[in-house]
Amino acid sequence: MLGRITYWNNPKGFGFITVSTKEATGGTFQEQFFFHYKNFTNFRKGEYPTVGGIVVFNLGEPLAEGKKVQAINIRYATAEDVAENERRMSPGVAALLSGGAQ
Repeated sequence: MLGRITYWNNPKGFGFITVSTKEATGGTFQEQFFFHYKNFTNFRKGEYPTVGGIVVFNLGEPLAEGKKVQAINIRYATAEDVAENERRMSPGVAALLSGGAQ
């Protein structure tokens, strides 16, 4: 999955990734996934997630019963990841993901 980091709490080491999905009706659906710093795969010591960063990730088991699934195997997206995702989305969703306005 491809999403954008929309919240990061540095002292506690967690945040949220928002994913925008095109619905069959033409609208967009946004969903947030919890993540923990330890679920990033390519950070060096002293690096932290950046709000607004575009990431690629998988979904993993919830942290506790009754909780939503969490983002795991997170890495910053490459230009190729973003281009492939945009080819599969409508222009409006691509603009939303890139932070632009329609």
